[in-house]
Amino acid sequence: MALLFTIQRSGSDFSCRADAGRPFFVGRRVPYDDNVGLYNIFRRTPLPKLDFVAADFEPGNGFWAHFIEPTAICEGRNFLTLNTYDRAAFTFGFGQFAAHVPNGDFVRYFRTMLGLPEAKDYFPNLAVIDGHIHRAEVGMPVSALESDASTKPLMSYLNPGLDDVEDSEVIAAAKLIHWTAAHASAREAQVKQMVETYQGFMARADHRLGIDGLSARACCVIADILHHGRGGKSTWPQIQAALARPRPDEALLEIGLPKWSERLRTLRLALNARPQFGTLKWNSATRSFV
Repeated sequence: MALLFTIQRSGSDFSCRADAGRPFFVGRRVPYDDNVGLYNIFRRTPLPKLDFVAADFEPGNGFWAHFIEPTAICEGRNFLTLNTYDRAAFTFGFGQFAAHVPNGDFVRYFRTMLGLPEAKDYFPNLAVIDGHIHRAEVGMPVSALESDASTKPLMSYLNPGLDDVEDSEVIAAAKLIHWTAAHASAREAQVKQMVETYQGFMARADHRLGIDGLSARACCVIADILHHGRGGKSTWPQIQAALARPRPDEALLEIGLPKWSERLRTLRLALNARPQFGTLKWNSATRSFV
């Protein structure tokens, strides 16, 4: 049976209650450039510390669980991370999956979520039909919320606008937060999507540049660049140039400076704490690290 979510507001902070359960924090109303939206990761946040830890997900994922962890650390680790104030309209999870990319990480993750048994409790009016998310209200025509070309209807469903925080935006966020906190399967869906995304990054890098024998350390930086998007329009030429230098992993860590110096410092520290990243190498034949 579908859960009923009700909103509680205290100043700029929004909380929700699912049926008769205890209120839980959703996010704080914050300005961003000319936009307004929700954000929930900040100093002394009331958000539960539900963090991704690679060792918890090594069974079934192997080294890939560890491979995604440095980026998870850069993104704050928390499975419940939310922001709704930028051009993505809705970003969620420890990997900061963004809703604005057709067939992107958020869309694929959300499709997986809608296939879980609990989906009817949280989004009873949504369904995956012919591989895409549709809105299926009783008595209303079924309508596609995303396609291979656009996610604009899905973005609007999750967050109708960037001028202020709407009730539907709070409720959509609350549903994903409550679902993820209450069900291990929802957290596993995030990990599964992050692993698949990073496997895809490695396949793309291998196809474009040929990275057989490259260290897991350098590969992780490449994946983080692609995930974060800090290379801009010249991402691949910058990566190729870095790989040609005597210490490619260090050269890769310079992409995005000085703007992203803090993230790169965090990424470097995470890699330094994982010496196995320097010994494992990418194997093109097996598409794995050996």
